[in-house]
Amino acid sequence: MKYIVAVDDLEYVLELQCGKDSVTYQLKGDVQVSGSASVTEVGPGVFSVLLDSRSITVYLVRNGSGVETWTGTDHRLIAVSDARDRSGKARTAGTAGPFEVKAQMPGKVIKLLVSAGQKVETGQGLLVIEAMKMQNETKSRKTGTVTTIRAREGSTVSAGESLMVIE
Repeated sequence: MKYIVAVDDLEYVLELQCGKDSVTYQLKGDVQVSGSASVTEVGPGVFSVLLDSRSITVYLVRNGSGVETWTGTDHRLIAVSDARDRSGKARTAGTAGPFEVKAQMPGKVIKLLVSAGQKVETGQGLLVIEAMKMQNETKSRKTGTVTTIRAREGSTVSAGESLMVIE
């Protein structure tokens, strides 16, 4: 299977070959990467990935036309399209229109770093969530204005829960 994958405004070609117990992959773009991976779903939107003998926990949340991923404190927006359908252009989620910031994993909101009406830049910290005894800063994936804040300091959030909106 061949896909076009857009990650943080960069486009790659991803080729996958699915076996019984693993997936062989080849990623082509400004970086060339290949290898094999074993993926196990351990909970809703939570996957354990054995990637070339490294174990990684990956959290996935659908967001508009893309998928948000978290591995530790690394957060990415990914849009995927079938390479056979080049008429549908791959888009990076969140670059146009309102962008909904969602909780990367269940946890407690420790600190809000922005307020409603505040202008934010891509990469700017928005809030800090404590999960599994680690504090994770959620950063803005687009430049814009914070229009809605649903999260409250001290509140508990679920994975995928809407925290704020940036337009």
